Amino acid sequence: MYESLGEVVLKDGERVEAGVVACPDPAWAERIEALLGHKGEIWRWQNRCCARDELGLDARYYLLHRDGDPFANMLTATYKGVGHFGHVFTIPEDRRKGAAHQLMGLLMEDFRQRSGRALFLGTGFDSAPYHIYRRHGFEGLQPGSGQMEYYVDGDGGSFREAYFATGDVETGVPEWRHWPASGALFTSTFDGVVRCPSLGLHGRNSTEAPFLEVLKRAQHDRENQHGIDTIVTERTDTGAVVAVARKSRHPLWSHRQLLDLYGHPEAQQEMSASVEALGSLDAGCVSYSDGNETREAVLSAAGFREISRLPQWVGAAKDERTFVEVGADVGVWAKG
Repeated sequence: MYESLGEVVLKDGERVEAGVVACPDPAWAERIEALLGHKGEIWRWQNRCCARDELGLDARYYLLHRDGDPFANMLTATYKGVGHFGHVFTIPEDRRKGAAHQLMGLLMEDFRQRSGRALFLGTGFDSAPYHIYRRHGFEGLQPGSGQMEYYVDGDGGSFREAYFATGDVETGVPEWRHWPASGALFTSTFDGVVRCPSLGLHGRNSTEAPFLEVLKRAQHDRENQHGIDTIVTERTDTGAVVAVARKSRHPLWSHRQLLDLYGHPEAQQEMSASVEALGSLDAGCVSYSDGNETREAVLSAAGFREISRLPQWVGAAKDERTFVEVGADVGVWAKG
């Protein structure tokens, strides 16, 4: 469904229309896909699914357009008011006209009016987009990080306390709603640099790209009647993802399984349920932990024991979009 957000005047004096497409919307799908067709394959798949299919999340494409021909875009993909901000794009010939700044102002106001709670994004640290996002209330997760967060009430601590509060839970296979909802867990200040190594999630990091790979794999497995490789446990009232367990082939030793396990520090029972729902794990299955007591209690109960420790193993893995702490010891756990 399309909703007009009014008229915008660009720096060159041109008047264009701003609007938001709440997806799915077959009437706008082709135009959205064409505007963002330069994106990588996983993103084209995500845009195609969001624009055309009912996914159980709130996907909104904010656009500037001339008579229905869009030239600038931003996306919010949320579940119960929490999720990802992305797909910021203006066609080259319309850049440097203030399109992004004006469109983002409309987006943020609409997000607040719709009782939005939190948004997460990734960009280059200290880049031009980074400073646009800061002007609209986003802040870096850590000094030097291009990963950013925004809270409507301005306080990440208060948000996490309420969002992850104890309540009823549901454990199952990954669904589209878990894509936006997982961001709050993996960008959190909770303990653990090692979070989900098989997805490249170390330290406080966005799930915007990694969790799409999980969803696409889950779709493939369902279509081909393969076994489950990822389990998610969520709070049913807030939608918060509180635990994720994932098994895969070890990237270095393909004859070994790798178990990734991460969750809220008070979600030991939910983490255990997630591991149990994965089904049997091979003897010799490996998991990594950097002193996360909740995770290690779950691993121990599941028949794992620490067989080695890699001292000061997590180094200064820092770039424009990723920032992890330095100097964490990593324990190697194996199932007996």
